[in-house]
Amino acid sequence: MSSILIFCRDCGKQVPSSETRDGLCLDCRVRRSVADLRSEHARLWRKRERYRSQNANVEQIGRQIARVEDRMGQRIKVMVSNDRQATDLLRRELEAARGQRYTIKGV
Repeated sequence: MSSILIFCRDCGKQVPSSETRDGLCLDCRVRRSVADLRSEHARLWRKRERYRSQNANVEQIGRQIARVEDRMGQRIKVMVSNDRQATDLLRRELEAARGQRYTIKGV
């Protein structure tokens, strides 16, 4: 059974209608659901780098970063039933979080 291809409201990508919810593709729904955790990850990473440059103990901050990554994985797992796809989405979100670490937010 084939489904109709529709455009995602957010990214404009063509996806089967069976994979959309509220007009959003799975990638966009995942990105929106972990956006706050991605920002938290970037904040903690910058904090860890700042502490490391002052030769302070960064072990606790590393554990906090790991907990944030675990929560990202849990949120993605709730949305995606396929383990391989969930792993790919988590990897992509972690790469985005790592890329966001050094972006300067405007006022």
